[in-house]
Amino acid sequence: MSSAVDASSRLSRVRGAMQEAELPALLVAQPESRRYLSGYTAADLSPRESAGYLLITDDRQYLLTDPRTEGGAAEEAPSFDLQIYRSERPLSEVIRDLLVASSARSLGVEADYVPHGLWLELAESLHDVADLKPSGPLVDRLRMVKDANEMEALRASISLNDAAFSHLVHTVHPGMAETALAWELEDFVRRHGAEGVSFDPITVGGPNTAIPHAVPSDRPIRADELVLFDIGTRLGGYCSDMTRTFCIDSVQPRLREIWNVVLDAQLAAEAAARPGMSGRDVDAVARNVIEKAGYGEAFVHGTGHGVGLEIHEPPWITHSRGADVLLPGMVFSIEPGVYLPGLGGVRIEDLVVLTESGAEVLCASPKRLALADILSELENHTSGGSS
Repeated sequence: MSSAVDASSRLSRVRGAMQEAELPALLVAQPESRRYLSGYTAADLSPRESAGYLLITDDRQYLLTDPRTEGGAAEEAPSFDLQIYRSERPLSEVIRDLLVASSARSLGVEADYVPHGLWLELAESLHDVADLKPSGPLVDRLRMVKDANEMEALRASISLNDAAFSHLVHTVHPGMAETALAWELEDFVRRHGAEGVSFDPITVGGPNTAIPHAVPSDRPIRADELVLFDIGTRLGGYCSDMTRTFCIDSVQPRLREIWNVVLDAQLAAEAAARPGMSGRDVDAVARNVIEKAGYGEAFVHGTGHGVGLEIHEPPWITHSRGADVLLPGMVFSIEPGVYLPGLGGVRIEDLVVLTESGAEVLCASPKRLALADILSELENHTSGGSS
């Protein structure tokens, strides 16, 4: 992502949103939104230590941080006025001085990301200067539609994730521990340029596949059970996310049945997604397929979520939170699942970008039940044959 190129346009958009919300000043605390607007990449030690904050007014933008990250902040965010806080001049005092200079009489705060202690400290420091107001998901809404630089970064991260999946399916064998597969993934993506994985990988088999967010254990993978890989990389700050479920040899008929049901639901949702639909609408497409097959109660999560600088971000492709209207440029997952406790579960997930004409699938890894078919398709793709 070329943050310096985008800083001006992104700041212009956030100022427009601030004006609509009648906020003359905005304190940005969320690390991903801070990076999105400024290019500053330092990570927080949440929740106790922040790597910094952005203070944006109608005509100035400030990056507030402490001396430990001063050098990196100055280099990565040259369009921001760097302000250093320290024990003798705490953050609340720096913000007070800047608001007094700007004449802003209210300050929007990302209440979901500011610790309660800091809120109280700001309220006391600013009581005669400016009112504190929750800003709501103001920057989140701007980040939902990806620009060209973001799409380039996302495609690179997804491509690396596809390569990691290919490596894993060429590595997996009966008797291999779930944890060994997780470590194999982390090693591969770091050796190929990633900052790391975008979330703790789920590389599990057998009954553990029926746990949507299973933690890999020392349990060995078996040839006659389902294997589920839910994996993602973080490259250039941007996340990827993909799930494939397969078997090394064969599985019992009921597991084959739910695999086909989940694939049908996933393909139906991908084919149906259009601008103007809500996340709730797309969720309903996948959910209806699974309910008609008799497995509605076994689909225990939403159909998807946005992906970008965060692994889970708006828009939400769920019944409960999916009210946002979907727009071209939004990137989100489509990942229905069916889970039968004690037996096994299936989830199949792609990332898509919404275009004017529908959803473009970004993940290229094969969706096949049999490992042999996955390997054959990968070989055909590598050799230039048809898949």
